[in-house]
Amino acid sequence: MEILLQEWVSAKGFILFTIGLLAAIIGVLFGAAGFILMPSMLLIGIPIHTTIAVNKFATGISALSNVVTFVIKGQVSLKQYRSLLFFSSLGGVFGAFLALLLSEQIMNVIACISLILGFIIVIRSSTFIVKEIKETQEQVTNKLIPFAISIYDGGFGPGSALMNITYFLKKQYNYVKAVELTRIISFSSCTGAFLFYYFTGIVNWGIAIPVSMGSIVGSFLGLKIIPYIKIKWVHLILPIIFFLLIVQIVTDLIK
Repeated sequence: MEILLQEWVSAKGFILFTIGLLAAIIGVLFGAAGFILMPSMLLIGIPIHTTIAVNKFATGISALSNVVTFVIKGQVSLKQYRSLLFFSSLGGVFGAFLALLLSEQIMNVIACISLILGFIIVIRSSTFIVKEIKETQEQVTNKLIPFAISIYDGGFGPGSALMNITYFLKKQYNYVKAVELTRIISFSSCTGAFLFYYFTGIVNWGIAIPVSMGSIVGSFLGLKIIPYIKIKWVHLILPIIFFLLIVQIVTDLIK
């Protein structure tokens, strides 16, 4: 415990806290926490699989804090989405298992293909984002798509939440509801993946704790900002973030 405290109060701990804070804000608003978290942690010398494990823990804790807020305020019912929780957590476990089998290069190829497909969907569907929809109106969702995204999230992650937001917007949920459902999926997929990494010994608590503390603070700040996000900003920012993520992954591939 003393070692963990020393890690937290160190300059490195502050840097990790800041990374978690910024990543969570971006993650809540636009589903691209990995765009900040993953490259930042790799940049300061943290190994890829440790980075992924910490990312799952931090994102899972961040999403949990949001889900608890949603439930307390009566915005969502976990009972209503229990099947979504089950499939996404199962996907997270499966993705983490695959991550330990695949090389970093293969994971980058999978990430690149997934992001390119998502980018094409966003560009070709400029009218699918709706501002208002009756909250009582049930939307038919396919559990297979969140399950597949959760596999990717558990094994790697950058852009996974963005893919989920895009999917729910495509299903005509409003932006706030799409974010809420995405946070539920992120919590369950990250929890499943983290538990797998934990039991295989790929967790560094000295890194995970400061990043997670930053993620919790950032997630609450992100929720406060969401009501002020203009829909026209979403139309503009989503494809830009997709493009930047693709550039990042392609850069990693050609190094």
